[in-house]
Amino acid sequence: MWFLRLLSSEWIKTKRTAIRMMVIITPIIYSLFMVWYFSHYRTSTFWQMKIYQGFFEVMAVSLPIIISLLTGLMSYQEEKAGSFMNILTGPVSKVQWYVGKLTLLIFIACADILLATILMLVGMKYVLKVAHIHYQLFLQGAMLSIVGSLILFSLHLFISFAFGMGASIAVGSGGFLISALIGATSLGDHVWSYIPWAWAVRLSQFPILMMPEVKQALGAQLLNSFSLSLWEGIAYALLSFIIVTIIGSIWFHRWEGNQPHE
Repeated sequence: MWFLRLLSSEWIKTKRTAIRMMVIITPIIYSLFMVWYFSHYRTSTFWQMKIYQGFFEVMAVSLPIIISLLTGLMSYQEEKAGSFMNILTGPVSKVQWYVGKLTLLIFIACADILLATILMLVGMKYVLKVAHIHYQLFLQGAMLSIVGSLILFSLHLFISFAFGMGASIAVGSGGFLISALIGATSLGDHVWSYIPWAWAVRLSQFPILMMPEVKQALGAQLLNSFSLSLWEGIAYALLSFIIVTIIGSIWFHRWEGNQPHE
């Protein structure tokens, strides 16, 4: 019960802040924009595949900068509310507080990505009039986007409180470029599984291979090869997330509330 109360208190803190506005508005605007874009970009060949690829690629490439901004705003909010005294002197331990913040961030990401995906599917059905929509593949892409971005939440939460919002956004901007170059182009074909900022982009694209038209063109051998790459990427993403989260917990346990600019 204490954990649910902690999550509730963290969510209440975002009331009337830019964080709450980002959480509510971003998925709606993004899905509406993508529906509008594809309504002017119709093609008879692999149209659903191109919608899927464009929707998840743009979203996953943008995740590093969005996550860095969210964690940075959380750090800035705690600093302005009393120089982190609520964290340092409150009844909840710093490690519990860290886990609560991290869980809330991941929950927000899950809700936003799933909301954007569902709105996109609704737009595909009623606005774009796409036939035989592969709903389950889009939902799989949403979940893989979340899995691929987990490490970024742990990493940026640490950076935000250790070095400040500016440092978090700077790293997020660099991650955005890496994600675009390594995740979304052929430059990263052989190294993406070792680059955390590329995981969300690459993992989210695997369900495309299960679309009947693509599956038939690739053949069983290539599908097995891609399946191994998928599980390898998931393993790297989850293991790295666990390691970085443990390191972050240890650091926050020793943290004494240094100002972000120090």
